[in-house]
Amino acid sequence: MNPVFRRVLSLTVGGMLLAAAAAYALQSGDIIKQGVEAYRAGQYKRALELFTQAQRLDPGGAKPHYFIGSALEKVEEPDSARVEYETAIRIDPKYVEALTGLGKLLRKQGKEEGIQKLEEAVKYGPKDAGALYALGLAYLQDKRWDDAYKVFTKGTLLKQGRGAFLAGQALALEGKGETKKAEEIFIRARETDPNNLRIRLDMGGFYERRKIPVLAAPEYVKATELDPKNPETHYLAGRALVGMNEFNAGLKEYMAAIAADSSYAPAYLEAGRLYYRAGPIHMAEAAEKLRTYTSLKPDDPQGYMELGRALAKSQNPDDRQAAIPILEKAYEQNPQSCEVAGALGKLYFERNPPDTENALKYYDKYAQCADTLMTAEEHLRLGTMYVAAKDSSKAVPQLMKAVQMDSTKTKDADFQLGFLYFARRDYAGAIPYFEAALRADSAFVPALMNIGLAELAVKQPNVGIAYLRRALDVNPKDNRPRIWIGQTLTSLDSLPEALEMYQQAMAAEPENAEAQRGAGVVLLLQKNWADAIPSLEKAVQLEPENIQGHIWLAQAYSNSGDIPKAKAEFNKVFDLDPNNKEAAKGLDYIRKYEAAKAAKQSGATKPAEAAKQSGTAKPAADPKQDKTAIKSGAAKKSGTP
Repeated sequence: MNPVFRRVLSLTVGGMLLAAAAAYALQSGDIIKQGVEAYRAGQYKRALELFTQAQRLDPGGAKPHYFIGSALEKVEEPDSARVEYETAIRIDPKYVEALTGLGKLLRKQGKEEGIQKLEEAVKYGPKDAGALYALGLAYLQDKRWDDAYKVFTKGTLLKQGRGAFLAGQALALEGKGETKKAEEIFIRARETDPNNLRIRLDMGGFYERRKIPVLAAPEYVKATELDPKNPETHYLAGRALVGMNEFNAGLKEYMAAIAADSSYAPAYLEAGRLYYRAGPIHMAEAAEKLRTYTSLKPDDPQGYMELGRALAKSQNPDDRQAAIPILEKAYEQNPQSCEVAGALGKLYFERNPPDTENALKYYDKYAQCADTLMTAEEHLRLGTMYVAAKDSSKAVPQLMKAVQMDSTKTKDADFQLGFLYFARRDYAGAIPYFEAALRADSAFVPALMNIGLAELAVKQPNVGIAYLRRALDVNPKDNRPRIWIGQTLTSLDSLPEALEMYQQAMAAEPENAEAQRGAGVVLLLQKNWADAIPSLEKAVQLEPENIQGHIWLAQAYSNSGDIPKAKAEFNKVFDLDPNNKEAAKGLDYIRKYEAAKAAKQSGATKPAEAAKQSGTAKPAADPKQDKTAIKSGAAKKSGTP
């Protein structure tokens, strides 16, 4: 063959091979681009398939191995990811992205060589933003504040990501204790890149650690706008808002976190806690959220404790009893939990009849496990629990210890000692302690209310009413003093004043059954049957299980001449209490009246005899009995200890 022809043929074939190689590499690169798009969209399995296809087309290339490793991390295959990163580095020892990925993975796995790989990545790529940022974060995690600050400072000189590197500087300065300078740099970072999610989260965390939720909340709320599908951003925003006492806004963020990810357990826990704080009316919602939390985190005793507390506050007795095995489970998982022991003691004591043995067992455990580290507040709380258990031998030492540790607890300790006597119905013995509490704080409403009730119980109605009026002056929103004053005035035959007090109570709280019932009874005693009926009907509607309310309503119907309704109300009493004597007496009056009326109509009874029997049923055989019934609840009630 002609030598020239051979040379031309060789060049032609070589050119063809180079062109084929270029097309070959382009094809692999295009597939990697598709994989990166799938990766960014969160389609990690699809990305893995594409990266694997690219690797088959380019078996000698380092890039496919790096991208395969990235996808494998996302599908929770860290060991396989490590192999791919290491393969990429063997092919290209200076491959910065692969060194960075491997270093971060090794650190997640707790491997010391992780930091070395990150430092190596920065060595080969000193201007690589990803490598610099990863190394800076690693130094922060290791509390190497000066090293972190130096790395982040280098990053601020780059064209991209300057805001994130400034935030890194601020975190390093915070670690060194230079919080004022850190805050200044955080503000610069935010101004540099206001829509950077990482900056907002870091800045929110900075303010949260400094216990300034009012500044943390706006950062986290902005983060929710930048990444609305991320449950953690909503959770952090909710936590900061709750720290500001913006409970409704906080709950909204927790619910948004749950909507973004129904398996995000922390949001269920915090939402349940908020519903718990909202009071008994929201205990069912609290229990629902906390049940979900315990199903997601079955090994966390905190969840069982929170769920048990919510059920214990339910208005349903079955829920309160259901709280016991749940709290028992919490205690089994964490027998050092003093709070669970205290809650169990209280629940066992509240059983009907009280389970004194188990109540005291858990109260004792609570005292033992908490005694050495208990604060004055905790001693006061434990003493209060013993007061509730009527155990003076254990209550008094705890309350006294609280006062010894902190003299500001004197008021509360005296109140609890007074309440201890009050609960025993030793009202005379309770009064000096309530007086002592009032000397410490003349506007202490629970003491004012309880001493008022105690004075009523020892037959000092004027003194008792004076204390209750003082309580009302201090806290006009609390309706109980109005009702108790109304009850007392009723028992003293001061009916116009009693009616006025009940009317004030009804105006303040229209749905208060006691106020409606009290006003109705006063009108009943004034023989104003027609005006008594609406209030008594409202009271029965609000509290359909209140037997005395049905009796008074029946009497009002009877005296106003509406016999069918009176009989129906008396029969409702029998549905609740088949042996009720008052209802039987009322129906007996009605039967006699109907018999007399029938006899009169038939002419079978003498006129005088018919007239004698024709009276309608009266409010009570003895009006004093009614007034006693009105008052009977007052001395049993008390303010919250």
